[in-house]
Parts: sequence; C-alpha cells; structure tokens
Amino acid sequence: MPTERRRIIFADDEVVDAALSYCRATGIPVPDAEIDGQSIATDTDCSLTLTFAVASPDQRDEVEMGSDTVLNALVAFCRMQSIPLPKSAAKRLEAHAGAVSMVFDMKRERSSVNGTLAA
Repeated sequence: MPTERRRIIFADDEVVDAALSYCRATGIPVPDAEIDGQSIATDTDCSLTLTFAVASPDQRDEVEMGSDTVLNALVAFCRMQSIPLPKSAAKRLEAHAGAVSMVFDMKRERSSVNGTLAA
C-alpha cells in the first residue's frame, strides 16, 4: 500500500505566532509582556518554551508547550492562514533543517488494477 508524505516547514516567528494565538484562544495564561526569547526543541520533540520580559520577579515569565500542544497550535494557524491540510492524514512534528515541520502521512488504499484498465 503506497504512503504519501507531505511536509510544511514553519519559520520560528510563525511557530511563536501560532503558539500565542493558540494560548489566547484556549485560555492558556500568557504574561502581559514582550517576548524576550524562545526555545524550540528541534533536537528532540519540537516542544516550545517562550520567555517573557516581565516587570516583576513574582510574575510568571515562561510558557512551556509540549509537542502535542504545538501541533494543535500549528494546525489552528494553518486554518487561519487558509493553508489546506489533509483531514485523514496522521500528523506529527519533526525537525527539518533546524526548523519545525508538520508531517502528514496518508496511506492510499490499493485499488483494483483490473477495474481501471481499458480492454
């Protein structure tokens, strides 16, 4: 059975934008401050840590997102940007050339050769 694979590669700023939008949409608390830095674990699971420049040391200054949350954020980002995504495909994150990529694997059903050939 053949498998088709597609990959969408995201720039770091797109991953951050997707993460912030997802946090706001789902109620994940985010500090009301500028982003001071980000760390995307492209060497392991593509998790994300956002660091914020907070005014007080008592405020939370980091937001950590696991790879499943980052994947959901990127799916929502693609929908908002009208980037078509295959519905029935298995989706996962992978590092690709130092960036985050969303990979889709689609298994194609084997069709009958006899029914498609002209006699």
